[in-house]
Amino acid sequence: MRPTVPNSGTVDAAFRALEKRLTPVRKKINSQAAQRMRCGDYDLAQKWMDVGSSVIDFAERTNAFKQEWKQLTRAVRIANSVKEETTAKTTIKARSSNTPAWKFCTPALEVTASRGGIASHDDVLQDLEKSMALELTKKDRESKPPQSMPLWHVTVRKAYRQCQREGWIEKRAGGVWKITPKGRGVLAQSERQDGSGVGQRVE
Repeated sequence: MRPTVPNSGTVDAAFRALEKRLTPVRKKINSQAAQRMRCGDYDLAQKWMDVGSSVIDFAERTNAFKQEWKQLTRAVRIANSVKEETTAKTTIKARSSNTPAWKFCTPALEVTASRGGIASHDDVLQDLEKSMALELTKKDRESKPPQSMPLWHVTVRKAYRQCQREGWIEKRAGGVWKITPKGRGVLAQSERQDGSGVGQRVE
């Protein structure tokens, strides 16, 4: 349900009820003024007409407040619509862009640790595809020529080099992931921080 001013429906109903009740009041006042006029009691008839004028003025001011209230609630709805549209566009943009390499670092270290601390690059990719299935974007899954491999595979290679530079995995040939004590320390910190751990950008 789209957010709006709390209890705005109750206020709208109150304005409608007030307008509905003012109509018979005005008719009754006009009837009293006409009756006094027919009886020749012009002073009292004038007093009733003055009251009628005050009620008309009150009704007009009430209508002005009603219109002001409508503008206020409409402004809130428009503001929320703009916010929702902006959020939706941001989400779409995020889902249509590729995941940066640093976001693969912690998950890659985790799957490496789960395999005893050492894993081939293909094994890491296989495990990441399962653990990050919901996070991989459409852009991530697009093929990147000339290798014709998913873009996220290329990005994981960048994450591999980043992890090496940080000293989280050993520098080995053949793309083998072997986690270091420093890398295990990073994972331990990540667990203490509810999974945020290496949720920091590394270049």
